[in-house]
Amino acid sequence: NIDKFFVAYQAIVKDWGYEAGLRGFAKPISMRNVANHIDDKTITTLIDVCSENTSVFQDYFKFKAKQLGTDKLSRFDLYAPLGESTQTFEYPQAVDMVLEAFRGFSERFSKNAESIIMQKHIDSHPGDSKRGGAFCMTVAPSITPYVMMNFAAKMRDVSTLAHELGHGVHSIYANSHSISAQHATLPLAETASTLGEMILFEKLLEKAGSDEEKKILLSDKLADSYATICRQNFIVKFEISAHEAFKKGIDEKELSTMWLDNLKEQFGDSVEVDEMFRYEWSYIPHIIHTPFYCYAYNFGELLSMALFARYKKEGAKMVASIESILEAGGSEDPKEVLDRVGIDMSAREFWQGSFELIA
Repeated sequence: NIDKFFVAYQAIVKDWGYEAGLRGFAKPISMRNVANHIDDKTITTLIDVCSENTSVFQDYFKFKAKQLGTDKLSRFDLYAPLGESTQTFEYPQAVDMVLEAFRGFSERFSKNAESIIMQKHIDSHPGDSKRGGAFCMTVAPSITPYVMMNFAAKMRDVSTLAHELGHGVHSIYANSHSISAQHATLPLAETASTLGEMILFEKLLEKAGSDEEKKILLSDKLADSYATICRQNFIVKFEISAHEAFKKGIDEKELSTMWLDNLKEQFGDSVEVDEMFRYEWSYIPHIIHTPFYCYAYNFGELLSMALFARYKKEGAKMVASIESILEAGGSEDPKEVLDRVGIDMSAREFWQGSFELIA
């Protein structure tokens, strides 16, 4: 079906480009940036810094190959676990762990999460009438947000609980705004959720019973960071190239080769990429439904890491700054919100700081 996928994607790209041209945007991605209230320069800087730091993840993949007893990791086995924690958690225990971690960061942050739990706004366990996955739903400022998840007693489920409660906490911080301004714009929407995961992760790492358990935790965290930061960044790089290439006229083979080259740039000599991955672009839904959406993932993850790093350095002073970011919701442009707490999101140094934390 690759020809059909190509024709569908070609139509999406041409339609997007035609509208961007009619509306006077400098380039196709600018239309997404305006919708996100972000300037082109910031996103260009974000993409450049992420591209320059691929070696962090390449080093991880080389380390992982050694741990798994192979010369080079295969793209098929990218997310193969180094091991799996046998530890299981009862749901009340998971709730206590998350609230305790949140409390260590901020009493208010924890209380907001607790209000979601106390009002029984979490559909926590799998059921016949439920789909997989997890999400948080903000209905209106006057209503405490709802969380749906599928708790299966694993370590990852505890992290998912922290992540989705983080989204709910964010909405509660911003519930003084109108229904149209409560929800944070896309680049800031993952701030509290990712921060919640980071706060919990640090506590789990502290309590890990052995070096082996710590290794598994850190490896899983790095795999998640690759998927959220590096992979998403290169999806957007592919889109930028594809939108330009379609203007000149290309066929499916050329587009698929562009994707394969994109993968080779990501992985360097750290991962063996099978030729069949040239077709991988065809099943990425975001590039069809929401062109250039994917930088929201690396933006949000790196921003949360940078805020977490500053919190570790500055303590309570930084907590107040983070809370003011969450209180803004979607009422202001991200640049204005971050400028107020002394963060210049267009500065290379700001994004680079997050990669130092990963390293």
